Amino acid sequence: MGKIWGWLFILIVCGLLYWWQPEFFQHAYSIIERGDIAALAEYLRSFGAWGVLVTLALFVIMTFTIVFPFMILSGAAGIVYGLFWGTLLSWMGELIGALFMFVFARYFFRHAVEGWIAKSPYLKQVDDYSAANGFKALLIARLLPLAPSGIITAVAAISRISFYDFFWATFLGKLPPVVIKVLLGHDLVFAKENMTRLIFIIILVIAVYATLWWHKRKKKQNHEHR
Repeated sequence: MGKIWGWLFILIVCGLLYWWQPEFFQHAYSIIERGDIAALAEYLRSFGAWGVLVTLALFVIMTFTIVFPFMILSGAAGIVYGLFWGTLLSWMGELIGALFMFVFARYFFRHAVEGWIAKSPYLKQVDDYSAANGFKALLIARLLPLAPSGIITAVAAISRISFYDFFWATFLGKLPPVVIKVLLGHDLVFAKENMTRLIFIIILVIAVYATLWWHKRKKKQNHEHR
């Protein structure tokens, strides 16, 4: 019964927020859907001093929508508030969004999947691993640039990772990718002035994923030769 009331409360709050400012949600959605970083920066700037809170709110909303890349909002924050403060704001926004989603998914969905986990030896093994090694696994996942943060958070929430491990892995692991996303989003808008840095960041991201692919391939080959 408590979860039913919880769902009802969330639906009422979301409905009231949309009813209060439908133009905000519709306009922000249309800009983010187009991936227009410059237009989003101008929209955030139009809120003046309230822009910081609006940016944080958008990070929380985007965490729950899962499908939109944070780079769009991070790049806009870097343009409006400068690279240093934009990075700090994006880091805090992603952290707050992740914490909200973790608590939400853990409370409403963890109990629902426990039955599936108990019936599957593989899922049980993964679940036990998350309890013992959750910090390390999540930290590695968080360090990946341009990784789907919302999906990672949702998976962590239904695992047995502790809130303590989740918080610190997210707090520490999100900073390097946030720096990359702010710089990448910012420099895509100002490519002419920052072409060298933009190329370097793109090469860095490609190198990270290429290294992971190579490591996974080598690990698979070693396993096959045993």
